[in-house]
Amino acid sequence: MHPQHQHELKHGLLRGLICIVLAGVLLLVINLAAAAKPVDRSTLLFPYYDASEVLNSTVTHHYAKDTAALLAQLEQLGNSTAKYCQGDLPIDALKTQYSKTYLVWLELSAVVMGPMLQNNTVRQIDFRPLRVNLLERAIKKQPQGAEAMALVGSPAKGFPAIEYLLGQPGFKAASPQCNYAQEVVRDMTRTVADLNWQPAKPNSEEDADSLKADMQLYFNQLVGATHNLAWERMEKPLLKSRDDTAKGGAPDWPYAELGLTENAWKAQWQGIADLLVVSSQTVPNADQQVVPLEAYLRGLGKIGLADTLLVHSNAVTAAVKANDVSKPASVEQSVKASKALKGFLETEVAKGLNVSIQFSSSDGD
Repeated sequence: MHPQHQHELKHGLLRGLICIVLAGVLLLVINLAAAAKPVDRSTLLFPYYDASEVLNSTVTHHYAKDTAALLAQLEQLGNSTAKYCQGDLPIDALKTQYSKTYLVWLELSAVVMGPMLQNNTVRQIDFRPLRVNLLERAIKKQPQGAEAMALVGSPAKGFPAIEYLLGQPGFKAASPQCNYAQEVVRDMTRTVADLNWQPAKPNSEEDADSLKADMQLYFNQLVGATHNLAWERMEKPLLKSRDDTAKGGAPDWPYAELGLTENAWKAQWQGIADLLVVSSQTVPNADQQVVPLEAYLRGLGKIGLADTLLVHSNAVTAAVKANDVSKPASVEQSVKASKALKGFLETEVAKGLNVSIQFSSSDGD
């Protein structure tokens, strides 16, 4: 072949290859844009959901699922703690596993229902503030086993105890602190394993009044969880950090030593959002997915309420995602968005569902 023809052929092949690559990139961009585009609810036909379907879907596809995930993480935390206490794992690896476990717990416990409410699980394994004097007393006693740990008060064990010990210089392999930490993880694992999530049986003898009461409790817990995120988790630390800074001190954000502050807020919000809005591209099937509040409202024909709920929820999602403790204004925006959502839930949605707002277990002072 003539050299000039070879040169032209090479250039032609190169141009063709470039066109193919550019076309592939363009297709990828289009697909990503389509995936990121919010679901057009007007194209989806939502069925009427019975209240029992809503509640049972949360039990099976949210609470039971997240509980299993937490148990798996606690098992890993137990293994990691044992290895660290034997001198076979660096402290940073243990901190990483603790962080993973705690974030799963925050998502599960964001909206407290069912056996978590009945067993007072949050108090048992995440009592705050930690009582350091009681913790030190428990370490000296070196309790072993379920019966001995049952005698240790909640303020001296659970996640806060592990979190505290991870930052102490005396927390070393083969130390009394290490032995106690292993018992604490075992105690938490037993507590979570006791969460027996059972959906109500179809066609049970549960009367309409009882079902209405269950739905009202669920709704109030959702409202209370939103309040807890806005006030207890974000606004109170924000105000305290501002006071500390004004006095010349360093801001003190929750979980800052583990670098978990923003991720903790995200995890807690995710646990709420999963129960509020539709996250898939399809209409939820109660036998396979959570039926969130938005879907329930659409099934009732309350489209305006559902649309506004989606707007408020998306605003919280965007704000929480942008949280940065080095920029307090970002946290303030999350507080405002969460409060707006809570206000909408306890007024407009409560009125639309004909439920009354009552004190919930998630309410704070």
